[in-house]
Amino acid sequence: MSSSFPPAPTRSTMLGSEADTIAAIATPAGVGGVGIIRLSGHRAVAIAAELIGRADAELRDRVLTHGIARLQGARLDEVLVVAMRGPRSFTGEDVAEVHGHGGPVNMARLLRAVLTAGARPATAGEFTRRALANNRLNLVEAEALLEVIEATSERHWRLAQQQLAGELGDTVAELRRRATDVLAEIEAHIDFPEECLVAVVADRLAGELADLGAAIQALVDSFELGRVLRDGIDVALIGPSNSGKSSLFNRLVGRERAIVDSAPGTTRDYVEERIVVDGISVCVIDTAGIRPDSTEVERKGIDLGRRRVETADVVVVLHPADHPARTEAEVARGQLRLDVTSKADLGRGSGPSLAVSAKTGAGVDSLRAQIAAVAVGNSGRSESRHIITSERQRDLLAQAVAALARAREALVVQPLEVTAVEVREGTGRLAEVLGEAVGDEVLDSLFSRFCIGK
Repeated sequence: MSSSFPPAPTRSTMLGSEADTIAAIATPAGVGGVGIIRLSGHRAVAIAAELIGRADAELRDRVLTHGIARLQGARLDEVLVVAMRGPRSFTGEDVAEVHGHGGPVNMARLLRAVLTAGARPATAGEFTRRALANNRLNLVEAEALLEVIEATSERHWRLAQQQLAGELGDTVAELRRRATDVLAEIEAHIDFPEECLVAVVADRLAGELADLGAAIQALVDSFELGRVLRDGIDVALIGPSNSGKSSLFNRLVGRERAIVDSAPGTTRDYVEERIVVDGISVCVIDTAGIRPDSTEVERKGIDLGRRRVETADVVVVLHPADHPARTEAEVARGQLRLDVTSKADLGRGSGPSLAVSAKTGAGVDSLRAQIAAVAVGNSGRSESRHIITSERQRDLLAQAVAALARAREALVVQPLEVTAVEVREGTGRLAEVLGEAVGDEVLDSLFSRFCIGK
């Protein structure tokens, strides 16, 4: 990078300053028809206007303006510039975008021009972080934005879009409001001790605390499904040599990805490929077959495959129809096992009821359905319910549940001040879910995962 670029931002500038105008390439690296430079800050519109030789007042809000971008008088590119003045912008500040021709060299030169005009390079996720600071979105929505960008399947994307629309944040905010109401009533009784907490009021508060705990626990319980929708699952195919693992693998992924041959030991270690099953990302793993007379090279491959199988969520054990002996296999704790009769076109015999033929395709759709059912725990859960995908959210919500449970226990055996402390703890954890009173370390960790231009 040319020495004309400004120095890298320091820790103080990385946290953002209202005096800074930041800029970054907002489109992916590489060749493309259009590339976008995004700016945010009080000088964003002025810098974009200066780039094409206009006054900032000439840039009408949310209207594309055509011009020739120049750096020190030299022509750079033919561009379109748009101004989006705050607070009606993504960050809540003045935002401007420069739309030029794509390509790494062209984008780098346009970025250099806006940096020379007074902007500084944005850090990872800094645009979104400014939106959070300016109350344009809460932390749940910021996390959802990252999920939308990183979505690996249709169901993951749908869930992320629901969260980005504010549905999960609104639910957490309502739970926090209810907890705050309970806290206010408890503190009122503390402030006016002459008004005894009669049994009927205590029972009502205990019931409200129980209802709140159950509603929050439902969100905590949804995390496992959310994790599957976010990360997908790993499914390993295991069985003896020539049990049809590679053929079934190829049938599942829809192309000839693994080598298939009648000679035993064709697969030496493992092969994996990611597919989508019922809207869930699934990594299918083909492993080397186990046979007693394997060579040293095969044994090394088998060991590699065994270690990979140990990390899988689901193990599909193949029992070939032309192999009389039952396949022996154990699964690790936490893994789920599906027993399948393979080579069903040769007959099924006494094998498992779920039978597949990689040759004809028979039973493969049923296997996919079984994998999808296993992935969601066969619970019948629907994405219309609120589902969390963030470990941060899960941990904070679990802490809120525990605090409210302690408050309920304390309500009848401890001074009201103890109950108030616990309810305040629960409301605080709910506030943290939404991004209130969250430390810089948490924000730094989250926004470091964002791309520079977002």
